[in-house]
Amino acid sequence: MDIQRAPQNKFKRRLPLIVAAILLLGVAFWALASLEPAAPTVDRAGLWIDGATRGAFVREVRGNGTLVPELARWVAAPAQGQVER
Repeated sequence: MDIQRAPQNKFKRRLPLIVAAILLLGVAFWALASLEPAAPTVDRAGLWIDGATRGAFVREVRGNGTLVPELARWVAAPAQGQVER
């Protein structure tokens, strides 16, 4: 003859696993939130290191084609006139 068992509640068996998972996620989140941002690393050979100097900033660009502005702004005058300079 079989012995009838009382039905087991699966939630009570899984409760410690759920609590452990929530605690683990909380600790992981806290550890990641407390990290300082890492500075980017660059090869020293790829850098030009020099002192700051005062002088004219000259930029020479060469290329084929026509130089076209990205944004053209038209300014309307309240009265008619002529631009001398």
